[in-house]
Amino acid sequence: MDAKVFLFDIEGTTTPIEFVHKVLFPYSTKRFHSYFVSPGIEPELAEELIRASQNEPDYAKPVQNNPNSLADFCEFLVTKDRKLGALKEVQGRIWKSGYESGELKSTIFSDVPHFLEVLKKNGKRLAVYSSGSTEAQVLIYKYCEAGDLTKYFERYFDTSVGGKRESESYLKIAEQMLVSPGEIAFFTDIKEEADAAQKAGILPYILDRPGNKPQPEHTYPILKTFDNLVAENFP
Repeated sequence: MDAKVFLFDIEGTTTPIEFVHKVLFPYSTKRFHSYFVSPGIEPELAEELIRASQNEPDYAKPVQNNPNSLADFCEFLVTKDRKLGALKEVQGRIWKSGYESGELKSTIFSDVPHFLEVLKKNGKRLAVYSSGSTEAQVLIYKYCEAGDLTKYFERYFDTSVGGKRESESYLKIAEQMLVSPGEIAFFTDIKEEADAAQKAGILPYILDRPGNKPQPEHTYPILKTFDNLVAENFP
């Protein structure tokens, strides 16, 4: 492959959706209240959550700056799979505690470690772009069943560069990686993200993993496993 940079989504691409939704999300949901009770929470986080609640027509209760109210709203955001930065920050901190204590161990698709190793040996640069906070991204790859995979990744990007369905986000990533968009291959499970990447000039691939949602019709290359790319491009 001619791409110099390989950019990876996480959920449904390198990590099963089931792990995120059935392990990580419930883990954080059970601990929202205790997190907001703990001292030292930045006022900015609470303020962002309160502002966000004002734009949620389905959430009737006014959110107040107290542990019960903030925790209830975070639980609501999780049920709606919202990508709010403050929520992702709180979840990342809760998961960090779980990983470091040994309660959490992330699941990675079995073909991923070999693919990362092959890319690195062939001089490719690797990065991650996910809606989860950069801290949460690092944790998934550091504390996984296959061992610490963070050695393979050069950069981590979250939605602070922009939404994953916005082409400008991918242009910013290319700029920060010091390459042209045409030198990046992007792996995702969502057609709309692939659309945005392609609009920016990036080559997208769609992963068809177990548990992934069916995607609208498209013409992007479809991968059930990274092993096919290894066999075709890195014999």
